[in-house]
Amino acid sequence: MRRRLFWTIAGVAAVTGLLVLAASVYASQRAAVDATYRELQVSANEAVAIIDDFFELDGRRPGAVLEILGLLEGDELAPLFSTIRRTAGGSEIGFAAVGIDGTLRTNASIFGRIDLADLELTAGETSRTTSTSGELVVVTQTAVVVRGSEVTLLVALAREAPIVSVRDQGAGLVLLVVGIVALAALGARLLSSQLASRLEPLAQVSRRVASGDMTARVPDLEDPELAEVAAAFNEMATELGAAREREREFILGVGHDLRTPLTTIGGYAEALEAGEIDDAELNRIGAVLGVQTRQLGRLIDDLSTLARLEQAEFGLRRERVDVGAHVSEVVDGFGRRANELGVRLDVETGEGVFLETDADRLGQVAQNLVENALRHTPETGSVQVTVGEHGDQVVITVADSGTGIAESDLPRVFDRHFVGRQRRVRNEGTGLGLSIVKGLVDRMGGSVEAESTPGKGTTITVRLTR
Repeated sequence: MRRRLFWTIAGVAAVTGLLVLAASVYASQRAAVDATYRELQVSANEAVAIIDDFFELDGRRPGAVLEILGLLEGDELAPLFSTIRRTAGGSEIGFAAVGIDGTLRTNASIFGRIDLADLELTAGETSRTTSTSGELVVVTQTAVVVRGSEVTLLVALAREAPIVSVRDQGAGLVLLVVGIVALAALGARLLSSQLASRLEPLAQVSRRVASGDMTARVPDLEDPELAEVAAAFNEMATELGAAREREREFILGVGHDLRTPLTTIGGYAEALEAGEIDDAELNRIGAVLGVQTRQLGRLIDDLSTLARLEQAEFGLRRERVDVGAHVSEVVDGFGRRANELGVRLDVETGEGVFLETDADRLGQVAQNLVENALRHTPETGSVQVTVGEHGDQVVITVADSGTGIAESDLPRVFDRHFVGRQRRVRNEGTGLGLSIVKGLVDRMGGSVEAESTPGKGTTITVRLTR
């Protein structure tokens, strides 16, 4: 665990450091570009100020546009503009004039490398752009009077874009990357060790639970970040312990249900082998063996059904089913059994209660519910089966006047691992009927619930949505 934590933290820290380094290089590049633009803007404004002073102080009034360009490029102003170029870092400076007819006249090549149409030129303000060769360019304008009309004069300064050279700073960057990786490894080492030590109590208890010690619990941790995890783990361990106990009870119950018929069958088999059975007893013994064999078969079928219910491929063959008629047929099949037990069995169904569902599985639900009710209902008692509708739901209710279910057991009667403490009137069946009902109803997209009063009876209600 420590190794995984170390490499995870180190990787995250290293990547973060390298991203910060890349962002820093990019920010440095942008800062250098912005600083260059500011220098060019200052120099361009200085050049415009020199031009304005030159024409105003000497009272010069050029007679043509070309004369303006000649004066600006002449020997009188050249030293001043040369100083500006040096101040701007060796920039290229150029002049252009827009005549009265709108024609651009210039001797400077810089205007051929920029698109003036993309610039919003305003007197006294500087615009910035990039030339076709990647240079940084600023353009500003002023006005000069020619023959009584103002002529727009453009001043442009260009300079190569500054580049933060990784090659020139290679040694420093290598040292920086090495430092980032080293710090990331050191931080990851310290942090992974700290996390591992904080998680060690949880890891120790996990190993104890995995080895079968369901009493192991994580002690109270002072670390608030892990306290919630420890509480969740302890809750999980408690549930695992309870599940294991329910599983043990389930296995004991199934073992008991298997042992009883097997003991009977084995006893009679030994008696038959020893020749201790009279011929007159053979028919009776055959009937007993048949009952016990069917009991074993039913238990195996129920266990198999429960196992299949947990499989994803368990499917339903849906068809339009008259629920009332179908349930009535199932109940009628228990009529003879109910008469033998002295239990009144009634069914009440509405007409036209249809549902798209699996008819066989629906019949299995009804069969298990009626069989369970008869098992817990004493002689002279009653079992009432009702099929009806409530909104968009089909409701099947099986109510008996039997022994009832203890209040503490009621929430768990559908748990296959639960062995109820309520008394059975007849010790028959597998006791898995309600678990099978719950699994089938869940697969049908419905719900099932139980209500009971000890000593007065139980009502099981199944709701299936159309």
